Amino acid sequence: MNNEQLNNGASRGIDEMDSILLETRDLRRVFSETGENLEILKGVNFSMNAGELVALTGSSGSGKSTFLNLVGMLDTPTSGEILFKGRELSKFSGHERDMYHRVQVGFVFQFHHLLSEFSALENVCVPGRILGTSERECRERAEMLLETVGLKDRLKHLPRELSGGERQRIAIARALMNKPDLVLADEPSGNLDEANSAKLNELIGELNEKFNQAFLIVTHDEALANFAKRRVVMHNGLIQSIV
Repeated sequence: MNNEQLNNGASRGIDEMDSILLETRDLRRVFSETGENLEILKGVNFSMNAGELVALTGSSGSGKSTFLNLVGMLDTPTSGEILFKGRELSKFSGHERDMYHRVQVGFVFQFHHLLSEFSALENVCVPGRILGTSERECRERAEMLLETVGLKDRLKHLPRELSGGERQRIAIARALMNKPDLVLADEPSGNLDEANSAKLNELIGELNEKFNQAFLIVTHDEALANFAKRRVVMHNGLIQSIV
């Protein structure tokens, strides 16, 4: 099978009966540096279903994080299309872009980026408060999420009083605060030891099942990649294989 067939297969190798949540068509990203063009993504075709757990793997420099930034609207493609629930992201109004970031997509990064002077509960509440959700609703959902990730006894703790694994679980709870359809995670276990990585991997699987929210995870963690329901391997700016 050639690269083009594999690349196309990333968007068609799923059950056609299921609803496609995210799709990219011939997605390309070129960076211009010192007068030269550096093509990072070379025409990526990909799709994933609502509620699906997908791991995106590949060597450093293969384009994984660039791809995640594009579908998260943290960057703009050079060409190609990104569709969310059948709508092309480039056609979103300013308000729709804001709602995409605040509601429809949750973000988890390698480093937790928690607010140091906020408690665990307050950190999880932040996206809800930005959205204008009432204080009572924010608190109730944040408490539920923190209990779900195993931190019901850490509500009032500051980030510096928690372990690395606990801080990352708070970051995941925060990403789920506004009930996004899609969670984008870039190396979520990359800063954790083996034991905490294993716990985080299991937690992601449990959250995916419990809330039926889709997860697209960029990872070098083989255990996490194998835990996903589908694994997509990127190489040299293209989808190389699907497992």
